[in-house]
Amino acid sequence: MLNIKVKTVILLTFIITTLTESYSSALNIQKIFNFQEKDSIKDWQEKIFKDRVLYTIEAEHTEGYLLAESEQSCSGLFYKIKFDPKEFPMISWRWKVLKFPDKSQVAQEKSGWVEKDDYAARLYVIFPSIIFTNTKAIEYVWDEDLEEGSCMSSPYMENIKIIVAESGKENINQWVYEQRDIYSDYIKLFGRKPPLVGAIAVMTDADNTSSTAEAMYTDIKVGYKYE
Repeated sequence: MLNIKVKTVILLTFIITTLTESYSSALNIQKIFNFQEKDSIKDWQEKIFKDRVLYTIEAEHTEGYLLAESEQSCSGLFYKIKFDPKEFPMISWRWKVLKFPDKSQVAQEKSGWVEKDDYAARLYVIFPSIIFTNTKAIEYVWDEDLEEGSCMSSPYMENIKIIVAESGKENINQWVYEQRDIYSDYIKLFGRKPPLVGAIAVMTDADNTSSTAEAMYTDIKVGYKYE
């Protein structure tokens, strides 16, 4: 089991370092990831926390998708993209949960938070800073139990804000479309205007619960205006 704090700090440190080392000054506007080609994730980078989640490109009729299968494991994929969320505030995607991690046996911590930092599906928008403590992230999750629309801080890091974009089992095994206004969400969560976006990431994990989780992702569209 990897502690929530350790998992979060490693993720952000790795992403910040990578972005700082390799970014040009250009802003990359609008990307659509429909995962129709076998090498669709060649430009995504993987960070392994505890064993490797199996991320594969699959085809379903004429559509492609990214399949994530976690067996007590935790690793994520992230893609570097730099844009101004004030000018291009929207992000959208489709996801499908096949199996939720089993949180029924997880013990409660002294703080009152339950060590349930496993999600069948999550999508990050990351706002990096050279000063680590200034780095922020919005994490959109699909959780089995938390109420849709709930917002909370990570129990170990205030700069990570979680929004429950989808909740429950009602739509399990079905594609669900999500669209979020990154600019508005950031202001709501942090109380100020956002800096430039530096990366997006996806992760399916089941390491803390020592269980399994499966999800699919497709049609991730980022860096565009209202439609």
